Amino acid sequence: MPPEKPRRCTRTGASKRRMSMPIDRKLDAVSLIALFIIFLSWFFIDTFTVTLGSLKHSVRFYDLPAVIADPTRMFFGTAATLRTFLFGALCVVCLLLPLAVYRRHERWIWLALFGPLGLTLVCGALLYYRTSGEFFAMVAEPASMAGNLIHFANGVVHRGSGAVARHVSIGVGGYLGFVAAVWLAILGARGFRRPRPSFVAVSLPEDQSS
Repeated sequence: MPPEKPRRCTRTGASKRRMSMPIDRKLDAVSLIALFIIFLSWFFIDTFTVTLGSLKHSVRFYDLPAVIADPTRMFFGTAATLRTFLFGALCVVCLLLPLAVYRRHERWIWLALFGPLGLTLVCGALLYYRTSGEFFAMVAEPASMAGNLIHFANGVVHRGSGAVARHVSIGVGGYLGFVAAVWLAILGARGFRRPRPSFVAVSLPEDQSS
């Protein structure tokens, strides 16, 4: 019986199978830089600067809850409280939300890029509301002497609001954080308006048995 001839492989090259993979849709380098700028402007750069003669005081973004609760803190300084730490944690969450585009591919995930701008606008609106109202809370009967004194103090503050505003200016951190947040929001709007993630065909070598 003649010996069995060895099998010949008739394939001249490795066959390839096609596999569909989603096109990469991640944040570009400019957007990552914008996130880093917001982080610096919220925690390390002054958002407001108060100058009264030789006295110069600064307020950073993570201190805004204390200023919103008591606007006079803008002039007399703020102290680290539980409210400050909680708001700082909220700021970190808003900065991490845009990175969710690396984990999910749904269109709505791009709305997370509106987080920093939304937080900035909400804090700005609350601060404007608080500073346009009564600076000093009414802790006594309005008709009493103490109530009249508080009412007089609030009137003096509002009549001198123009002079006070000349001593309060938006710091570098306020401008940088706002511009970077607007850029992220624009990118988020563009990403949300895009169609569903498209797919590309990728050729991979197929396993072959001898």
